[in-house]
Amino acid sequence: MAHAIIEALEVGEFTPGQRLVEAELCARFGVGRQAVRDALKQLQARGVVSITPNRGAAIVRLTPQQGVDTLKVTELLFGLAAESAAREIANGASRDRLARATAELEHLQNSMAPHEFVPARRQFYSALAATAHNDELSHLLAHVRVHVLRAQYGFLRLRGQHASELIAVGKKILEGDPAAAGKLSREHVRKLQETLIEYEKGV
Repeated sequence: MAHAIIEALEVGEFTPGQRLVEAELCARFGVGRQAVRDALKQLQARGVVSITPNRGAAIVRLTPQQGVDTLKVTELLFGLAAESAAREIANGASRDRLARATAELEHLQNSMAPHEFVPARRQFYSALAATAHNDELSHLLAHVRVHVLRAQYGFLRLRGQHASELIAVGKKILEGDPAAAGKLSREHVRKLQETLIEYEKGV
């Protein structure tokens, strides 16, 4: 349920600042109120949703500084994950799951419909984390509030470019090249920071 709300946020069906009404979520996802409340509490713990007494839940909005801080952390974690995964592959770990996820992104690159791209990107990051073989790193990556940033700052419109960059990262990981994989992954996140800054200047 929490994953479904995040995915709806990432494809533009929910927006930062939007109230999340329990009855509407129950009807939308076909679940009971307790399932909705549990999901909202999970998202509150992850900093994606705020819950205010007598007002209910809403998706958070991040300040520009919070956005920059989030991406600084993402840059470190994504770089470490890419390097770790490449090192694992160089040492003989299975490359199958990441190879499939990278190939799926490449297959979809020409269409990049939001409802195709978002699950493919999620599968890529999931495969990356699994290949890196570091449970703590996987946990930290899952709890960075980049979901909110993607929705708030219009990253989805750049999905073709982002897919190309992730494919390049994936290929370097699959080659077992930690230095190149880490470099490309950090460059990808730094470009997101530039997008955020440009967006703010244009508002």
